[in-house]
Amino acid sequence: MPHRDLNVLDAADRAADLVNALIDRSPRGWLLHVRQMRASVQSIGANISEGFGRGTGRARDRSLEIARGEAEETIRHLAANFRACRIHARDYWPVHNLLVTIVKMLTSLLDQ
Repeated sequence: MPHRDLNVLDAADRAADLVNALIDRSPRGWLLHVRQMRASVQSIGANISEGFGRGTGRARDRSLEIARGEAEETIRHLAANFRACRIHARDYWPVHNLLVTIVKMLTSLLDQ
């Protein structure tokens, strides 16, 4: 299946859009781990694309594992901001739930 037809890639792009919009709306210096969040959320889709560009097998799986790790990292950074009351629940939960779904989708692809 070409990576351009993957729902998980669409979800990764949506997550990146949501995280970047959240960061851009926040006052400068307000959020914690901004650079790490931007980098990790962008890496999700990049690693999915790289993995499917490699075809099948271990190289593909390794890239998908990295993408899953980047999603987990993004969840962690968002959660730290949420616990510190730097992100409102209305902004946090939609992107958190989307990232959890991405982790599940990647896990499913790796189990195939």
